[in-house]
Amino acid sequence: MPSSRPDNSATRKRQPGDEPCDFAQLGLDFSAVSEYSIVPRKEMEIMNNELFETLENKVTDLLGKYAALKDENASLTEENQRFLAEREGLKTRVDAILDKLEGI
Repeated sequence: MPSSRPDNSATRKRQPGDEPCDFAQLGLDFSAVSEYSIVPRKEMEIMNNELFETLENKVTDLLGKYAALKDENASLTEENQRFLAEREGLKTRVDAILDKLEGI
């Protein structure tokens, strides 16, 4: 029957000799710390530089596209104003023609 008392065996501090050194014995596949590859600092700097260059290129492209869209927007706004003015002129002409027809 399980006890309701807390198990204090897991909370006690382990001594270096307490834990098994052969992880395969436990069915675990751990590598020793010395087996991990550590990326040299120069390679990390090269990677960081490449990442910053890529980011810089993307930002430059984005700014170029923004400028192009801004110019296109200004052009389209100007064209829209021209069409609105033309529409008003045509509306005035149609109203004048309708007034002449009513007089006939």
